[in-house]
Amino acid sequence: MKFGIFPIEGGETWEGVVEQCQVAEGVGFETCWVNDHQATEGDNYWPAPLTRLTSIAQGTEDLELVTSVLILPLYKPVEVAQRAAMLDNISGGRLTLGVGLGYVEKEFDAFDVPMDERAGRMIEGIQFIKEFFESDGPISYDCPFFSVEDWQPLPDTIQQPRPEVWIGGWGDKQIGRSVKFSDAWVPGVVADLATVEDRKELQQERVAETDQDWEELSHPLMREAVIAETEAEVMERKEYLHTTYLDEYGGEFSHPLMNADSVEDFEELADDRFIYGTPEQIIEQIEAIRERFPLNELTLRFHHSGMPKDLVEDQIRLFGEEVIPAFE
Repeated sequence: MKFGIFPIEGGETWEGVVEQCQVAEGVGFETCWVNDHQATEGDNYWPAPLTRLTSIAQGTEDLELVTSVLILPLYKPVEVAQRAAMLDNISGGRLTLGVGLGYVEKEFDAFDVPMDERAGRMIEGIQFIKEFFESDGPISYDCPFFSVEDWQPLPDTIQQPRPEVWIGGWGDKQIGRSVKFSDAWVPGVVADLATVEDRKELQQERVAETDQDWEELSHPLMREAVIAETEAEVMERKEYLHTTYLDEYGGEFSHPLMNADSVEDFEELADDRFIYGTPEQIIEQIEAIRERFPLNELTLRFHHSGMPKDLVEDQIRLFGEEVIPAFE
């Protein structure tokens, strides 16, 4: 069982993010994940996930680096492939490239990409990137969205034959694409666990139609988290998490699985969705999740709107010292 963190992903300055990842690595976290949004409400996200992970790579030793997820249709696949390969090389082979469709219309407008092309662009892009990673010689690729002729992939990735590639998303078609075109399906933080469980069942059905081994696959999960020594402290800290969702989804910005009505009441929002409590309560919650569906990599977001960095790091340390050892 691997545990990971989302470091602070928004605000006025990058200062302190690498140090936060160093704290996480020091208390037993094995992975670091970053998201990809170009336009959000509040200060919850930065763009440029591969750039951010490159900085984190240089400040850590073994922490695995995951994009979860990079909105592949927005970018030129050859540029993503080059930057991802470079990151895998710089980090000594620590990259997992998670990609998704995207859903925010104004992001597609800003990048001049038609939203109705996003599925085709993602499918073609991911196939090109895998070929780029694995090829020893020049490659050519032609599709309705881009073409490359006699292009030499540089640099070589450290991981052989290539880094893992994951796909995120919730629809039936996207689950099928994750099985057909990638190494794992990665569920996001927004859906409740009942929805994750339903999607995992569909994923298993699709995997059964292939020669893949369900037990050998990566089974990652992202969740929001709040942890404290006492229940009273948990109740204080949860207000930051509630504010995050009110800021992000309480206005015009929306998610296919979340809207303004969904975030008004914290208890309803948190039920069967967030991981929060004392260390003992959280251990029980994680064990209960693992009884519902396969889980071998859990990544948590401890930073929430307005939360001081030292409070984020206190949570990271507490989780590392009190929760991670229970799953070793």
